[in-house]
This record gives sequence, structure tokens and C-alpha cells, in this order.
Amino acid sequence: MICGLEGCAAYLDDVIVTGRNIEEHVANLEALFRRISDYGFCVRIEKCNFLMPQLRYLGNIIDATGCRPDPAKIEVIRKMPHPTDIGQVRSFLGMLNYYGHFISEMRQLRAPLDELLKKNVRFEWSAECQDALQCAKDVLASDLLLTHYDPTKEIVIAADASEYGIGAVISHRFSDGTEKAVHHACRSLTAAEKNYGRVEKEALAITFALRKFHRYIHGRHFKLLTDHKPLLAIFGSKKGVPVYTANRLQRWALIVKNYDSTIEYRSTSSFGQADALSRLIADQSKIEEDQVIATIEKESNTIFINAISKLPVDAKKIAEETSKDPVLQSVLKFV
Repeated sequence: MICGLEGCAAYLDDVIVTGRNIEEHVANLEALFRRISDYGFCVRIEKCNFLMPQLRYLGNIIDATGCRPDPAKIEVIRKMPHPTDIGQVRSFLGMLNYYGHFISEMRQLRAPLDELLKKNVRFEWSAECQDALQCAKDVLASDLLLTHYDPTKEIVIAADASEYGIGAVISHRFSDGTEKAVHHACRSLTAAEKNYGRVEKEALAITFALRKFHRYIHGRHFKLLTDHKPLLAIFGSKKGVPVYTANRLQRWALIVKNYDSTIEYRSTSSFGQADALSRLIADQSKIEEDQVIATIEKESNTIFINAISKLPVDAKKIAEETSKDPVLQSVLKFV
């Protein structure tokens, strides 16, 4: 609809209008509104923002100086608390190692933390370890390892769960095989969710990632990575969800199958980008189990209604054709 309009860009139903000055900006707005009117559409004024010096769009801050990553995307890394045991140290180093291609000073950066992994060394979090952790977090949250979202590039989503948290990261994979993160996300598990089995926790992490990154992936193909093999049969089967799958997993599988994704297995040792987010997280806002289920069921209903509305037939047409079918007429006699 906006093809050919100056200073206009759109992603799904979000349209942004720019201009080098107020006059040009207003002229571009007027041209857009004329085009919208010509197509017979209208806009809700309460959903519009005008003459903004900067805006958040697709996970980026856009202003007169250009486009830069939204600080909120890496807030979960900045708030990451220090490890309290060897397992958490390994998880953090796994995340650091995953992005090692982009970190020239990797050996020096992780040296104090590597000392904690040595045999017969008592775990003691020193000031030197804290400094190393902070430096590593600064690197992980820097432009060096973050990239702008580009719908033309390959999209990869990794999601993982631990005993008390879930984490996810959406990344772009480049031609040389390296990946850079676009957005990180994580949250703590609720009391009810902590009682889930391993499969359910890992599945919850995936649905959390899809909801969190929906605006990036809706209508686009992407790779979905997990380090839990049973999910390949539940979420990746072309034959549908196995009948023996628990109801909760069946609901979540409905959500996954409405995205154009290919699910792949990665070993935990190669899963540092998401593993650390699920294990090393600050307190996140929590939502109760029934709210999680209600949200997913609402999304399932919305997806189903949207799919039905796009079918080339309606209930009236089906009734007409049914009345002409001799087999179905016989069935109707017994109903």
C-alpha cells in the first residue's frame, strides 16, 4: 500500500514516517493519509504518535543520528547476578565462549573465572572475579556482539530452561556461520512452573521465546534451537502432535506449529547463548500458571480465527455443498 511513498516504511501493520525537517515530515504524513484513504482504510488516532524526536521500532532506537540497539534488549545481561557455584560459572563461560569469534581478548577476560573451575580449588567469589564478570557483561552487551534486526538475514532463536528460569535469544546468522544477538530475554519460573517436568520447562522456554520475539518472526522462516531432543518429536513432527503428549504440551505445540520454523537440536555444550540466560538471571516479573495458559489459549484462538477467516469458503457455502453430497446426506439422516 505504501509503495512509492517518500519517507515511509512498514513492518506488518506498523508504519513509520520520517522527514529531514518538519515541512517534509508533514508532507510525507499527508501523502500517507491520502494513500490510506484511497485504499479505504482508516487509522486509530489513539495508536498514532506524531512529531516524535525518537522512537522504538523493531527493537531499535531511531532518531536523527541514526539507528542503534534498544538498551532494554540487553538489560537481562546487565542485571545478571554473579555465579554462586561452579555450575553457574560454567554456564556463564559457555555464553562467553559462544561469542568468542568476536572477542579478541577472550583468554584474558575469562582467566579469573577459569581459576574457579580447577580441581581442588575452593569456590570463592573474589573482587577479581567480580571485575572479570563485569568486563565480560560489558562486552556481551556491547555493539560488538549486538546487531540490528534485518528481515533479509537468517533468523535463529535459541531457548533454554533451568530449574528456576527460562532464557531466549534471537540472533542473525551470517554467511561465515557466526551469529550476533538481536535481543535477549529471560524470566524466573513461578512456583507452579518449577514443578513442571524437564520436557515441559524446555517447551515453556520455547513458547516464551515465540511470544517475546513475535514481531520479529511472524510471517518469516527461522531456525528454532533446543538442547532437549524430545521436543523434536513434539514440536518438529510433520505428522502432528503425538496423541500421548500431555494437554499442556499439545496447546504449546499449536502455538509453535503456527510459525514457519525448523526446529533443530544442539548439545548443551554448544548452547551457551541461551543456557546462561536461563541459569543466571536477576528476579524477573512473574506470571501465574493460569495466566500463562490463558495467554496461550487466547493466542491459539486468535490464530485459529484468523486462519478460518482466510478460507475460500464459509459456513453457508459448506451447507450448500453438503446438501448436494449423497454420502453426507446419508450421514445427516443419522444425526
